[in-house]
Amino acid sequence: MTQLSSAAPIAATCPASGIGGDYRAFDHEGMYAFMQRARREEPVFFCPEIGYWVVTRRADILPIFRDPDRFSASIALTPVKPLPQRIIDFLGENGYRAEATQVSCDRPRHTRIRDYAMRVLNVREYTRLQPQVHDVIRRCCDALEGRDRVDMIADFAYDLPALVIFLILGIPDEDTPKIKKWADNRLLFTFGELDDAAQQHAAEQMLDYWKYCVAMVEDRKRSPRDDYASKLLAMRDGDDSRLTENEIASLVFGLLLAGHETTTNMTGNALRALLTHRKQWERICRDPSLIPNAVEECLRFESSVVCWRRRALVDVEVAGVSIPKGSNLLLALGSANHDEAHFTDPEVLDVTRTNAREHVSFGNGIHFCLGGALARIELCLILEELTRRWPDMRRVDEPIEMVRTIAFRGPLRLNVELHSAAPLATTRAPGSVA
Repeated sequence: MTQLSSAAPIAATCPASGIGGDYRAFDHEGMYAFMQRARREEPVFFCPEIGYWVVTRRADILPIFRDPDRFSASIALTPVKPLPQRIIDFLGENGYRAEATQVSCDRPRHTRIRDYAMRVLNVREYTRLQPQVHDVIRRCCDALEGRDRVDMIADFAYDLPALVIFLILGIPDEDTPKIKKWADNRLLFTFGELDDAAQQHAAEQMLDYWKYCVAMVEDRKRSPRDDYASKLLAMRDGDDSRLTENEIASLVFGLLLAGHETTTNMTGNALRALLTHRKQWERICRDPSLIPNAVEECLRFESSVVCWRRRALVDVEVAGVSIPKGSNLLLALGSANHDEAHFTDPEVLDVTRTNAREHVSFGNGIHFCLGGALARIELCLILEELTRRWPDMRRVDEPIEMVRTIAFRGPLRLNVELHSAAPLATTRAPGSVA
């Protein structure tokens, strides 16, 4: 099965909903206030704009993640907007063969593939790479030195996560611009609402992206290295019952998106939250031992992935609402992370929150994000370096525009002033926080 399979519900249904017509799935302005209302008035509702049942409460979302036998992950990466047949034909006729792996497949296939992937993507490997990750972050910070005003997305957070994931994939830094462009197009192709012309352009970019991954796997077959594709090929050892070459190319294809787009958004969201809630920024500047928990609180408070998708494999009931077999569900992770039933004063950013780590920003159950540990390490090191160098960094007061998709949320621009007339006095404890 390719990742172009339709996300349209198998069993079409258009039930009446008190607030479903008010929900704008691609808009982020006022999202948290709307979800607060939904949790109170109609925690599970049908959104006719996209044809999905939206689940908003943490207590309802967790059991869905933990029940892969009734809730399929098969639609997680299929385009939200159905593709015209001409685009499906164009991709197929030109060699696009990306398969559903890890994030978007079910057991037993998921178990087999994840078992091999997690032998490379794990805490031990991320810890081994930590000095190199820190070097990447220092270089990106060095590039900001001597400037008074910078855009922390374009000038810092845009390329940085890609450079980190390239350490795992063995990709040269000079390929960063084209890979980021391909990833941006794939993000909108999958989770956005592109018109026909934009879909065609994104499909052409995605095809180039796929061919790049296939060529990389072919190269690693001839010349193995100490990287993701080479290690997967070694574990495959010519045996398709373990992994096929196309599955390995698909895993590389997936990691090249998930490994940096979410982290770019995570970095932008965290800086925006901390600089907007100024006292919390000042607290981690004065006491960097708070940074690991601040990372968890930022992941909770400003989720980079605000929604994820599942499909009901049988007739189910969620929070007393009957949902037919074949229906699509949108799990509102951002709403779960602001659920007042679990988090006290959820609209308050508090870097000392004791249960901040109980967010669902990395999912839950068998599909829990394999890159979650790397994201935590990365953001810890980023905050450590930025607060050390520029404790008086201040956000420029201007409107924030968010990426327009149903799932990914992050600022497209975040202008800050690195210095001002009255620097913040700090007392820092020695040592790394990561």
